Amino acid sequence: MVIKKGITAEEKVETFKAELDRIFDIKIREFTKLCVISAPDYFFLDCPASSTAKYHPIDELAHDGTIIHTKRVFTLVYELCRGLGVENRRDELCSASLIHDLLKQSYVKTGHTHKKHPQYAAELVDKVQKATMLLTDEEHQIIRNCVGFHYGLWSTPPWVKPLADYTMEELTVYIADYVASKRCVAVDYKR
Repeated sequence: MVIKKGITAEEKVETFKAELDRIFDIKIREFTKLCVISAPDYFFLDCPASSTAKYHPIDELAHDGTIIHTKRVFTLVYELCRGLGVENRRDELCSASLIHDLLKQSYVKTGHTHKKHPQYAAELVDKVQKATMLLTDEEHQIIRNCVGFHYGLWSTPPWVKPLADYTMEELTVYIADYVASKRCVAVDYKR
C-alpha cells in the first residue's frame, strides 16, 4: 500500500461529495466544505478510526478508517433524524456528522485518538464561522454543540453533561457515532 504525501482541497471535498450533496441548505453545505478543507491532511491520508482495535469495526482500522467511520455516522444521522423527530435540522446534523472527527488525532498526527478531539472540532466550527459568518447563530450553535458533545459518556470538560440533558439534535449525533463504531452493526454508506 502506498500512502500519498499531500492532498488538495478539491480532493478533500471529493472524499465526501456524496454526503455533501445530501446537505440541501447551500450555506450549511458550503460551511461544511470549508471545515472539511480545513482538516489536517493526516485525516485523509492516514487516520485509522482506532489505534488499539478495541472500539471500531475491522475495516475502520486501515489508513482510511476514520473516513469510513465518518461516512457511517453521516448515514445513521441522516436516517435517525426522521425517527427522532429532528428532520427540520437534518442539514445541521449531517454537517456535524462530517465535522465531528476531523481532528481525531488533534491538530497534528499523533497516531492515536485524542480525548479532546470533540473540543478541537468544535473550535474548528467556531473558527470557520467567525471567518465566514455563513450560518445563523442557531445553526452555528446546533452544529457546534453536536460536534462538541458527540463523545457522550467519554467527553472531557467543557463538553460534559448528563445524556438526559442532551438536546435531541445532540443525542442524534452521539447515538449515530456510538452505533457506527460497533462491530455488530453494518451500515451501508455506499448507496
